Amino acid sequence: MSAALADPALGSAPGWPLVLYFHHVNALVDHYTALSPDDFRRGLETVLDLVGPALDPAAVGPGFRPPDQPSVLFTFDDGYRDNLEIAAPLLAEFGVKVLLFCVTGELDAAERLGESERAALPPRKSFLTWAEAERFSADGHVLSAHTVGHPPLPELGHAEAAEQVAASLRRVGERTGGPVRTFAYPYGLIPERPPVPAGVLAFGTVKAAPASWAHRPLHIRRTYLPVGQVERWAGLAIGWREQWFESQ
Repeated sequence: MSAALADPALGSAPGWPLVLYFHHVNALVDHYTALSPDDFRRGLETVLDLVGPALDPAAVGPGFRPPDQPSVLFTFDDGYRDNLEIAAPLLAEFGVKVLLFCVTGELDAAERLGESERAALPPRKSFLTWAEAERFSADGHVLSAHTVGHPPLPELGHAEAAEQVAASLRRVGERTGGPVRTFAYPYGLIPERPPVPAGVLAFGTVKAAPASWAHRPLHIRRTYLPVGQVERWAGLAIGWREQWFESQ
Protein backbone atom coordinates (compact mmCIF):
# COMPACT_ATOMS: atom_id res chain seq x y z
CA MET A 1 0.00 0.00 0.00
CA SER A 2 1.37 3.40 -0.94
CA ALA A 3 1.91 6.10 1.67
CA ALA A 4 -0.45 8.37 -0.29
CA LEU A 5 -3.32 5.90 0.06
CA ALA A 6 -2.71 5.48 3.79
CA ASP A 7 -2.95 9.24 4.37
CA PRO A 8 -6.32 9.99 6.03
CA ALA A 9 -6.36 13.33 4.19
CA LEU A 10 -7.30 11.44 1.03
CA GLY A 11 -11.08 11.23 1.13
CA SER A 12 -13.67 9.92 -1.29
CA ALA A 13 -13.98 10.10 -5.03
CA PRO A 14 -15.33 13.45 -6.26
CA GLY A 15 -19.09 13.61 -5.95
CA TRP A 16 -19.33 10.65 -3.55
CA PRO A 17 -19.87 10.72 0.22
CA LEU A 18 -17.00 10.87 2.63
CA VAL A 19 -17.03 7.63 4.67
CA LEU A 20 -15.45 7.64 8.12
CA TYR A 21 -14.75 4.56 10.21
CA PHE A 22 -14.32 4.04 13.94
CA HIS A 23 -13.95 1.04 16.21
CA HIS A 24 -14.34 2.40 19.73
CA VAL A 25 -15.42 5.50 21.59
CA ASN A 26 -13.56 4.73 24.78
CA ALA A 27 -10.79 6.59 26.60
CA LEU A 28 -9.31 3.25 27.74
CA VAL A 29 -8.61 1.93 24.23
CA ASP A 30 -5.36 2.61 22.40
CA HIS A 31 -6.17 2.20 18.70
CA TYR A 32 -5.86 4.47 15.70
CA THR A 33 -9.66 4.59 15.27
CA ALA A 34 -10.62 4.74 18.96
CA LEU A 35 -11.52 8.20 20.27
CA SER A 36 -12.26 9.40 23.77
CA PRO A 37 -15.86 10.58 24.28
CA ASP A 38 -14.81 14.24 24.29
CA ASP A 39 -12.79 13.85 21.11
CA PHE A 40 -15.58 11.92 19.43
CA ARG A 41 -18.02 14.75 20.19
CA ARG A 42 -15.50 17.24 18.82
CA GLY A 43 -15.00 15.10 15.74
CA LEU A 44 -18.72 14.95 15.04
CA GLU A 45 -18.99 18.73 15.40
CA THR A 46 -16.02 19.34 13.11
CA VAL A 47 -17.07 16.97 10.35
CA LEU A 48 -20.72 17.98 10.32
CA ASP A 49 -19.85 21.69 10.34
CA LEU A 50 -17.07 21.59 7.74
CA VAL A 51 -17.89 18.67 5.41
CA GLY A 52 -21.66 18.31 5.29
CA PRO A 53 -24.64 16.48 6.76
CA ALA A 54 -24.68 12.86 7.85
CA LEU A 55 -26.17 10.31 5.48
CA ASP A 56 -28.98 8.03 6.57
CA PRO A 57 -27.32 4.58 6.46
CA ALA A 58 -30.68 2.99 5.66
CA ALA A 59 -30.44 4.62 2.22
CA VAL A 60 -27.05 3.07 1.46
CA GLY A 61 -26.99 0.03 -0.80
CA PRO A 62 -26.72 -1.02 -4.43
CA GLY A 63 -28.07 1.65 -6.73
CA PHE A 64 -27.30 4.37 -4.18
CA ARG A 65 -27.40 7.82 -5.72
CA PRO A 66 -25.34 10.37 -3.79
CA PRO A 67 -26.86 13.68 -2.73
CA ASP A 68 -25.99 16.82 -4.65
CA GLN A 69 -23.83 18.19 -1.85
CA PRO A 70 -20.92 16.91 0.23
CA SER A 71 -22.11 14.44 2.87
CA VAL A 72 -20.72 11.96 5.38
CA LEU A 73 -21.45 8.32 6.13
CA PHE A 74 -20.37 7.29 9.63
CA THR A 75 -19.43 3.64 10.18
CA PHE A 76 -18.27 1.48 13.08
CA ASP A 77 -16.47 -1.85 12.75
CA ASP A 78 -16.66 -5.09 14.72
CA GLY A 79 -19.53 -4.38 17.14
CA TYR A 80 -18.05 -3.45 20.49
CA ARG A 81 -20.12 -2.89 23.61
CA ASP A 82 -18.94 0.71 23.98
CA ASN A 83 -20.59 1.51 20.65
CA LEU A 84 -23.92 1.23 22.49
CA GLU A 85 -22.92 2.38 25.95
CA ILE A 86 -20.69 5.36 25.04
CA ALA A 87 -20.98 6.20 21.33
CA ALA A 88 -24.76 5.92 20.96
CA PRO A 89 -25.68 8.78 23.34
CA LEU A 90 -23.16 11.06 21.61
CA LEU A 91 -24.50 10.13 18.18
CA ALA A 92 -28.00 10.92 19.42
CA GLU A 93 -26.89 14.42 20.44
CA PHE A 94 -26.16 15.14 16.78
CA GLY A 95 -28.91 13.04 15.22
CA VAL A 96 -26.28 10.91 13.47
CA LYS A 97 -27.06 7.32 12.42
CA VAL A 98 -24.31 4.85 11.55
CA LEU A 99 -23.60 1.61 9.76
CA LEU A 100 -22.37 -0.96 12.31
CA PHE A 101 -20.38 -3.73 10.65
CA CYS A 102 -20.71 -6.74 12.98
CA VAL A 103 -18.32 -9.66 13.42
CA THR A 104 -21.20 -12.08 13.77
CA GLY A 105 -19.30 -14.86 15.52
CA GLU A 106 -18.25 -12.44 18.25
CA LEU A 107 -21.84 -11.32 18.84
CA ASP A 108 -22.90 -14.96 18.99
CA ALA A 109 -20.17 -15.64 21.57
CA ALA A 110 -21.15 -12.60 23.65
CA GLU A 111 -24.66 -14.00 23.95
CA ARG A 112 -23.30 -17.11 25.66
CA LEU A 113 -21.43 -15.23 28.39
CA GLY A 114 -22.77 -14.29 31.78
CA GLU A 115 -22.77 -10.65 32.80
CA SER A 116 -19.93 -11.14 35.29
CA GLU A 117 -17.81 -12.72 32.55
CA ARG A 118 -18.55 -9.85 30.20
CA ALA A 119 -17.80 -7.25 32.85
CA ALA A 120 -14.31 -8.73 33.28
CA LEU A 121 -13.42 -8.37 29.61
CA PRO A 122 -11.19 -5.53 28.37
CA PRO A 123 -12.92 -3.15 25.93
CA ARG A 124 -11.15 -4.64 22.90
CA LYS A 125 -12.68 -8.04 23.75
CA SER A 126 -16.09 -6.80 24.88
CA PHE A 127 -18.63 -7.23 22.10
CA LEU A 128 -22.33 -6.50 21.89
CA THR A 129 -24.83 -9.28 22.28
CA TRP A 130 -27.41 -9.50 19.53
CA ALA A 131 -30.02 -8.10 21.89
CA GLU A 132 -27.80 -5.07 22.49
CA ALA A 133 -27.09 -4.70 18.79
CA GLU A 134 -30.83 -4.72 18.17
CA ARG A 135 -31.26 -1.95 20.75
CA PHE A 136 -28.67 0.02 18.81
CA SER A 137 -30.57 -0.68 15.60
CA ALA A 138 -33.87 0.39 17.16
CA ASP A 139 -32.45 3.93 17.39
CA GLY A 140 -32.10 4.08 13.60
CA HIS A 141 -28.60 2.69 13.18
CA VAL A 142 -28.12 -0.08 10.61
CA LEU A 143 -26.55 -3.46 11.40
CA SER A 144 -24.40 -4.92 8.67
CA ALA A 145 -21.80 -7.63 8.09
CA HIS A 146 -18.04 -7.88 8.76
CA THR A 147 -17.48 -11.66 8.40
CA VAL A 148 -18.02 -14.38 11.02
CA GLY A 149 -14.52 -14.51 12.51
CA HIS A 150 -12.69 -11.40 11.22
CA PRO A 151 -10.02 -13.23 9.20
CA PRO A 152 -7.81 -11.45 6.64
CA LEU A 153 -9.74 -12.55 3.56
CA PRO A 154 -6.84 -12.47 1.06
CA GLU A 155 -5.20 -15.24 3.09
CA LEU A 156 -8.16 -17.59 2.55
CA GLY A 157 -9.18 -19.53 -0.52
CA HIS A 158 -11.96 -17.89 -2.50
CA ALA A 159 -14.63 -20.37 -1.38
CA GLU A 160 -13.74 -20.02 2.30
CA ALA A 161 -13.62 -16.23 2.05
CA ALA A 162 -16.96 -16.18 0.25
CA GLU A 163 -18.53 -18.28 3.01
CA GLN A 164 -17.18 -15.93 5.70
CA VAL A 165 -18.91 -13.08 3.89
CA ALA A 166 -22.12 -14.93 3.03
CA ALA A 167 -22.56 -16.45 6.49
CA SER A 168 -22.18 -13.07 8.17
CA LEU A 169 -24.68 -11.50 5.77
CA ARG A 170 -27.13 -14.34 6.51
CA ARG A 171 -26.70 -14.02 10.26
CA VAL A 172 -27.31 -10.28 10.28
CA GLY A 173 -30.32 -10.83 8.04
CA GLU A 174 -31.72 -13.42 10.43
CA ARG A 175 -31.48 -10.99 13.32
CA THR A 176 -32.76 -7.91 11.51
CA GLY A 177 -35.40 -9.58 9.38
CA GLY A 178 -34.38 -7.73 6.26
CA PRO A 179 -31.88 -7.78 3.41
CA VAL A 180 -28.31 -6.82 4.29
CA ARG A 181 -26.92 -4.55 1.60
CA THR A 182 -23.49 -3.59 2.91
CA PHE A 183 -20.30 -5.32 4.05
CA ALA A 184 -16.87 -4.23 5.31
CA TYR A 185 -13.61 -6.15 4.76
CA PRO A 186 -11.66 -7.08 7.92
CA TYR A 187 -8.48 -5.00 8.19
CA GLY A 188 -9.53 -3.25 4.98
CA LEU A 189 -7.90 -6.06 3.00
CA ILE A 190 -9.70 -6.64 -0.30
CA PRO A 191 -8.92 -9.87 -2.15
CA GLU A 192 -8.00 -9.61 -5.80
CA ARG A 193 -11.27 -11.41 -6.49
CA PRO A 194 -13.69 -9.90 -3.97
CA PRO A 195 -15.84 -12.66 -2.38
CA VAL A 196 -18.91 -10.47 -2.05
CA PRO A 197 -22.26 -11.51 -3.55
CA ALA A 198 -24.27 -9.40 -5.96
CA GLY A 199 -26.54 -6.83 -4.39
CA VAL A 200 -24.06 -5.74 -1.70
CA LEU A 201 -21.83 -2.65 -1.44
CA ALA A 202 -18.45 -3.46 0.11
CA PHE A 203 -16.30 -1.04 2.10
CA GLY A 204 -12.55 -1.02 2.60
CA THR A 205 -10.45 1.41 4.62
CA VAL A 206 -7.61 3.81 3.77
CA LYS A 207 -6.07 0.87 1.93
CA ALA A 208 -8.65 1.36 -0.86
CA ALA A 209 -8.23 4.04 -3.51
CA PRO A 210 -10.97 6.64 -4.02
CA ALA A 211 -13.37 5.48 -6.72
CA SER A 212 -16.94 5.98 -7.82
CA TRP A 213 -19.29 3.63 -5.99
CA ALA A 214 -21.08 3.12 -9.28
CA HIS A 215 -17.90 1.90 -10.99
CA ARG A 216 -16.23 0.06 -8.08
CA PRO A 217 -18.99 -0.93 -5.65
CA LEU A 218 -16.78 -3.51 -3.91
CA HIS A 219 -13.84 -1.16 -3.24
CA ILE A 220 -15.32 1.82 -1.37
CA ARG A 221 -12.74 3.89 0.45
CA ARG A 222 -13.13 4.95 4.07
CA THR A 223 -10.90 7.25 6.09
CA TYR A 224 -10.63 8.33 9.72
CA LEU A 225 -9.94 11.09 12.23
CA PRO A 226 -6.36 10.57 13.49
CA VAL A 227 -6.21 9.98 17.23
CA GLY A 228 -4.20 12.55 19.18
CA GLN A 229 -4.18 15.00 16.27
CA VAL A 230 -7.27 17.08 16.99
CA GLU A 231 -5.50 20.17 15.69
CA ARG A 232 -5.49 18.57 12.19
CA TRP A 233 -9.17 17.74 12.05
CA ALA A 234 -10.52 21.06 10.76
CA GLY A 235 -7.97 21.07 7.96
CA LEU A 236 -8.77 17.48 7.09
CA ALA A 237 -12.50 18.21 7.03
CA ILE A 238 -12.05 21.24 4.77
CA GLY A 239 -9.88 19.15 2.45
CA TRP A 240 -12.42 16.32 2.34
CA ARG A 241 -15.14 18.80 1.37
CA GLU A 242 -12.97 20.34 -1.34
CA GLN A 243 -12.23 16.90 -2.78
CA TRP A 244 -15.96 16.39 -3.34
CA PHE A 245 -15.93 19.27 -5.83
CA GLU A 246 -12.92 18.13 -7.85
CA SER A 247 -13.78 17.44 -11.51
CA GLN A 248 -17.43 18.25 -10.84
